[in-house]
Amino acid sequence: MKPGTLLARREAGELLLSPRGLGWLLAVAGALSGFALLLIGSKELSLLDNAQVVYDMLGIVTALGALLAVAAGTDAIAGERERGSLLPLLLAPVSWGGLLLGKIGGQAVAWAAMLAVAAPYLWAVGSTGQNLLGGGMVLLLLGTPVVLGFGFLALGLGARLGSARGALMLCLVALLLSASPLLLGPSLRQSALGVAFDAVNPLSAALNAYDAVVIDGQGALAQSSHGLVALLWLGGTAAFAAAGVRQLRH
Repeated sequence: MKPGTLLARREAGELLLSPRGLGWLLAVAGALSGFALLLIGSKELSLLDNAQVVYDMLGIVTALGALLAVAAGTDAIAGERERGSLLPLLLAPVSWGGLLLGKIGGQAVAWAAMLAVAAPYLWAVGSTGQNLLGGGMVLLLLGTPVVLGFGFLALGLGARLGSARGALMLCLVALLLSASPLLLGPSLRQSALGVAFDAVNPLSAALNAYDAVVIDGQGALAQSSHGLVALLWLGGTAAFAAAGVRQLRH
């Protein structure tokens, strides 16, 4: 088995099978449960259109996935450096490419586990409506590059900065800025600055695609413009992370 594959298995095991991994899975389930209970218990929210509820749930799942990727990506390089376990890994017979793929591979497995946890909640809030299947497809197609892009960003910052706390803070600021469409009202997003920000923000691209598929009933495969933004984000952050990991190997 290739060293990168072995590293990905180790990373995935730490994220899924360790007490810490079980803790974040429980936290995700708790957050999604709280959102579902809010819909059931609030008279106003329970009157929301079914498509709007599914759209909100897709946005929350994507934001939680990005938060997981930021935390795991920061710990994968900067955290290991502070624990003293990075140097033995760098001395192991694994290329910088295998190191990068192994680290992001573990995050991809963790994201798949999060999608598995979120699936029953999506079914619970959207099974009586339409476009749930399309929403799940666009979550997989666009949510995945957005989430993994944040993982690459965290890996790149962790490789460059000497402090895991500093890298985590920068990543959280970037995530908060990207998640601003979840907080801003429609009127602010329709301003000139809001439109320009939406055009380059990967999380906005995912949210706009969710809106088009779930609420407007468009096809998931027709979201090429939003998909391009997500892929450019993934490619740019992957290059950023690759440059940082390559520096560690020299």
